[in-house]
Amino acid sequence: MSQWDIKGLETNFEGFRSERYPELTVSDAFERFAVRQVLKDEDLSDDEIESGIFAGGEDGGVDGMYFFVNRRLIQDQSDLPEDALVAELVIVQAKYTGGFSEVAVTKLEAFCQDLLDHSRDVDTMVHLNVGAREAIRSFRDNYTTILASPHTMTVRFAYATKSDQVANAKVEKRVDSLKQYVKGQLSDAKVQFEFWGAQRLLVTARRTSNTTETLLISKHFIADDGSAVCLVKLGSLAALLRDEHGDIRRSMLEPNVRDYQGAKNPVNKAIRQSLGDAATSEFWWLNNGVTILASKCSLVGNKVVMDKPEVVNGLQTTYEIFQYFKGQPALADVRNVLVRVIVPPDEQVRSRIIRATNSQTAINEVSLRATDPIHFDIEEKFRLFNLYYERRKGEYRELKKPVDQIISIQTLARAVIALLLQQPNNAYATPSRVLKAEYEKVFSEHHNRDMFVACILMQRQVDKYLSDQGEDVKEVKSIVRYYVSMAAACSLLKKTSGIDDKAIASLLQSTNKPLDPTMLAACTSMVLGSYMSLGGTETVAKGPDMRDALIKQLKASF
Repeated sequence: MSQWDIKGLETNFEGFRSERYPELTVSDAFERFAVRQVLKDEDLSDDEIESGIFAGGEDGGVDGMYFFVNRRLIQDQSDLPEDALVAELVIVQAKYTGGFSEVAVTKLEAFCQDLLDHSRDVDTMVHLNVGAREAIRSFRDNYTTILASPHTMTVRFAYATKSDQVANAKVEKRVDSLKQYVKGQLSDAKVQFEFWGAQRLLVTARRTSNTTETLLISKHFIADDGSAVCLVKLGSLAALLRDEHGDIRRSMLEPNVRDYQGAKNPVNKAIRQSLGDAATSEFWWLNNGVTILASKCSLVGNKVVMDKPEVVNGLQTTYEIFQYFKGQPALADVRNVLVRVIVPPDEQVRSRIIRATNSQTAINEVSLRATDPIHFDIEEKFRLFNLYYERRKGEYRELKKPVDQIISIQTLARAVIALLLQQPNNAYATPSRVLKAEYEKVFSEHHNRDMFVACILMQRQVDKYLSDQGEDVKEVKSIVRYYVSMAAACSLLKKTSGIDDKAIASLLQSTNKPLDPTMLAACTSMVLGSYMSLGGTETVAKGPDMRDALIKQLKASF
């Protein structure tokens, strides 16, 4: 390796930090940079990456932890699919230093002992910060839920530094000890440990998605709008889906329809059987085929050329074809698959196509509703306050906007759940479940648009206030932040009931300037008092009792 790799990495990282995380320390920004590279193929949003970061000290030597089921990031139990097939736990440690140390790997093993040993009560792990404890509790709960389902489990460790040297024998020995411990606890799991040095980080950071792709076709029909219906060689579709590591390119699979239903699924068994029976019949006679959306489509000779293609239907067919060719990429196969390449004129049509072609597939309805008129209104309103409302995942990340100016649908929903619905416990614990069940209450077309801005401005000020407090407050920031926001809104309105969208909207002027720190201090003190009096655990904050106790105190104070 070379010192030039380190120089190149430092330059690339500094550009990343200045564009996306200018307010963070070098250490904190590098953690996010490393996670982004380690999980690049998972195509996580900024919020999703943040959800796995262990903020502050006492993190057990872990900077981020992410649990995926069926290739979907699990953030609360409502995200769990009915049938778990493929599970993966990714644990990341990132240090902006040179070299790989024994101590770092030893800390990972100690953390895994806390994580995997159920005889250790999470509430007694006072040596870990709240974020680490909550991550342990969440993983235990979620993995226990899917244990009864047939599945494969992978535990992947990624240790990232700006080293230009390989790990020495002592570090490797520590890694062997860590892997043996995890295997002892999860005997059927596949355990991997990856060293991410300067060269690997730099190569991954420089890698960009190719926006123009081609498919080899046998026959085609092209419409006036540029869309095409084609018979595509099976091997050509498999090659389109294959990345440089030989794995499937998940970024090409539309995020709302990524769930593969598993090898034992009857439909997938039938697809696999027809793939293996090459001598009997044409593949496309027996299968519905694949739908791809693209921003542009054209024909060049015997190839169809697509800009920004995404598979939005036919995931099971796509995945089985990929698997069929995975071990034999050069296999000569003359058969075809039916592929529709559609160029939708706008996002509304795009969402309609995804819904219509996936009528029997579980899809993320919340993301698909990002083309509802209200979300365009919110986006325009946010721009007046120098904020970017990310209706579509990754939109402003690609434009390299600072992370602290990007507001995702989920982030906004949490603030609205806490302030308008007055459910800070659910904003903290189960926002996805509330959003699915009560979407119309959160994003009603009748809501005053100023309400959404007021919610975000309030939440941002509360978060900043809590971050500036002592370690005792910062320790529980993630737990109490939505409670403090609700308390602050109630305090400004001088009431705890009858709060509607117009009432919250009336707070816009107040929240658009610095809030009274004395008021925020009183609200924080009240929230912490309720939290500690009920036991001071993450479980307390997830239930209704703390919320009810806080409402009672607020009412009495008025």
